[in-house]
Amino acid sequence: MHMTPTATEASSSRASPTPRAVITTSSISAAEVADRCGDNCYSYYFVQRAFLPLLERWAAVEEVSQSPRVVRERIVAAKRLGQSPIHLSFLPLQFARAVSEAPNVVFPFWEYPDIPHYDVAGNPRNNWVRAATEFDMILTACRFTRDAFLRAGVRTPIHVTPVPIADDYFALPPWEPHQRVTLEGACYVLPQGDPTRLGDLARLAAGRLGLKVREKCRLAYRRGVRPFLPPSLHRRLAGASHATIGKEPPPVVPVQDQRLPIPYGVSGRVDLAGVVYTTVLNPFDIRKNWRGIIAAFLHALGDCEDATLVIKLAAASNMRREALHNVLHYYRRLRVRHRAQLVVMGDYLSDDQMCELARASTFYLNASHAEGACLPLQDALAAGRPGIAPQHTAMAEYIDDRVAFVVPSHAEPIHWQWDPQCRRTTTWQQIRRRHLVRQLQLSYQVAKHDLGRYRALAAEGRQRMRNLASADEVWRRLSAALDTLPTTREVKKAA
Repeated sequence: MHMTPTATEASSSRASPTPRAVITTSSISAAEVADRCGDNCYSYYFVQRAFLPLLERWAAVEEVSQSPRVVRERIVAAKRLGQSPIHLSFLPLQFARAVSEAPNVVFPFWEYPDIPHYDVAGNPRNNWVRAATEFDMILTACRFTRDAFLRAGVRTPIHVTPVPIADDYFALPPWEPHQRVTLEGACYVLPQGDPTRLGDLARLAAGRLGLKVREKCRLAYRRGVRPFLPPSLHRRLAGASHATIGKEPPPVVPVQDQRLPIPYGVSGRVDLAGVVYTTVLNPFDIRKNWRGIIAAFLHALGDCEDATLVIKLAAASNMRREALHNVLHYYRRLRVRHRAQLVVMGDYLSDDQMCELARASTFYLNASHAEGACLPLQDALAAGRPGIAPQHTAMAEYIDDRVAFVVPSHAEPIHWQWDPQCRRTTTWQQIRRRHLVRQLQLSYQVAKHDLGRYRALAAEGRQRMRNLASADEVWRRLSAALDTLPTTREVKKAA
């Protein structure tokens, strides 16, 4: 007698889906991040880490080094365990490498409207249009980057998956006008006494006086003495004394601390109160416009003793002193008297410390020429801290006057930073300092005198980030994208 199987029996008779595995690669490891924060591609580590909880909902995840050999070994091991692996690389395209043993996905950031379509600096890997063809899928943090790839003719499937924002930022309490937050860690709090300034001025004056005397001696010798001397005697006099003709002694090569002096004393903590502006940036990245930020802040709010600008520098440990030297000496050369407070922080901050910095902040300040996302600005908006920022490149997708004080900008030609020929093949956005000054002044007035408007900006920013980059929203996009991948590598051929 034939019997029809029940639904349960039919379900159990079907083969269960093959378990999936994701092999991820990025620029640095967790053990290196404190020392290498600020290195080339350092931010990709934080992006990978933000995606890991969501990736672990989709598959078993293993983080490995960038080496294609190691990636292949882990893919082979996953297949032996009966898993269906993919390779997901959180790296710029010039550093990402596809392998032939599994589907390859790459997550690059890009901040210009054009994609390199030639071998920049003679390196074929810098041709992003060609490199993109090696991958089965491209994930991008924003529509701006996706559109740049599409305009360049890239046909690899592209999916927009914003970087998920940590729940801790959404949970931060609103900013209150009378709050005070103490941050622990090395920092430079300005203005402060400058014990080296008088000594520098004295040495400068002495040097100038000595230079004038030497120039007069040199001129008198050349005009009144040398024409009457035989060449042999002139040579003997010149050889006998450098001072006779005004030559300087050989320079002494300074040691590291002398070559990169820090003109101010360091503090171990800072109390943040009043209206606090925060910016996080790599001072070696020319896009970040940190000089414009410092000058505009001091111009706009230098007389406001309850205004503070916190500059958190992202610099690797071996470059940290140079970063601090560059920023602090630029500030010193401005010679601006001010009552507002400028705080410069160079050390690596943990996740908890970064959240505490966001809690202490009233606004997040960005004056960049181009952005592929600006994750610290997104974190600040999620924390209910409005922005002062331009509405361009990737930021145009979430910045407007409902969440920020918008700084106008205009396009100007620029070259890619790694092009030694400096060919102006794309554009970035120029910021006019007077507009930045005006928006800083307006934001300060709102924080001081219009708390209702401030809270409306904060609430809208927080909601906008929930809609854009909360874990649930990113999971919906990420899982839908990854589900379209083939189980095996069918068409693409790795380099």
